[in-house]
Amino acid sequence: MFDKPSLDFFAAINTVLSVDTLIRLGRGWGSFWDGQVTVKDRFLLQRVAVFILVPVGVFFHEVGHAIATWQVGGTVVEFSWRVFWGYVIARGDFLPAQSWWIAFSGNLVSILLGFLALLGIFWVKTDIGKELLYTFGIVQLVFSLVIYPLFSFSGFEGDWLTIYDFQIQPYAQITLVIHAIILLLLWWLTKKQLLLRYANIPSLQTAKITIAKSSQIRDKNHQEQKIIKETERLIIREFCEQDIDKIAPIFAHPQVMKFSPTPPLDREMTAIKVHSYRESYAEWGYGKWAVITKKTHQLIGYCGIGVELIDGKLENELGYRFAPEFWGQGIATEAARACIEYGFNVLNLDYILGIVEPENQASVRVLEKIGMKWEGETIWLNRLVHVYRINRNGN
Repeated sequence: MFDKPSLDFFAAINTVLSVDTLIRLGRGWGSFWDGQVTVKDRFLLQRVAVFILVPVGVFFHEVGHAIATWQVGGTVVEFSWRVFWGYVIARGDFLPAQSWWIAFSGNLVSILLGFLALLGIFWVKTDIGKELLYTFGIVQLVFSLVIYPLFSFSGFEGDWLTIYDFQIQPYAQITLVIHAIILLLLWWLTKKQLLLRYANIPSLQTAKITIAKSSQIRDKNHQEQKIIKETERLIIREFCEQDIDKIAPIFAHPQVMKFSPTPPLDREMTAIKVHSYRESYAEWGYGKWAVITKKTHQLIGYCGIGVELIDGKLENELGYRFAPEFWGQGIATEAARACIEYGFNVLNLDYILGIVEPENQASVRVLEKIGMKWEGETIWLNRLVHVYRINRNGN
């Protein structure tokens, strides 16, 4: 099922992603280590853990095989590290137990690297360093204890075929028991978030608690959606598929779309728009959110923070649109203020921009009410717009 050419192809693709990750890390080096863990930082550190640190783990995995081979008097005929996979060809007159040890040793190194990364969290001072070690440790252990064993038994002659050769007693039997205990322990620690608490990783703990324990509401199709924020009159939550038909009449309204860069949208274009919001959740962890009234549970528009290219730079931009019957009631101000608070307090954004056409005085007043200050003007999507800004520190 798996051969060297297919594994090399897989490694080549991931190596490209590794190079891209290094470039991204180099460009954002200062902001990455500035002490504030933003959603963008978390996205980058996850890539560093997978595409930079995992290959390092693969290298030491093969080193473990080589050392074990020499330890039992064998010869390493070939040592191959291909970034995301590798192999060692050992030659010698090995006893069954020695063959088992050579196969197990590389995996033992991989498992120890995962645990060392988790233990390193207690000695690292910065939040970004803690999160990086935590992410790498979990990825390394999941790959070593779950993915690679399954991979070995799925047609690729991996180490675990030898490790779990139960004719080699009692090593395979003992390994199975310890393997199960470690998996149960890791599951329990993750479920209870004990490691996050004892290692003092507040930003990551907050992010996970927000996802796991945030208030939930169900629509008529019983689909749960994460609530972002609640105000006195509003519920702000993530969009779902069932919202397309609810918000389509709003996007089709000429008054609502008067200052939009696009004309009124039909149902098909509305679906594309909602899907783009949901893709933003997956890529960035935030985006434009559905706004629901508590009184009637009606979807009345959207408000949220999107990532937009402004003057050649990716910026976090506040955006909102509401059905006309809810204008003039302070709804936009209430929703916008809640999204700004979420952006600063949960997402750890340093600042948020607002883009508005000079003629859209109603939107200008909303931005001013929530504390945004005029920053300047620019050309955005072939239109002259005014740029407003609010900083987390209030300056």
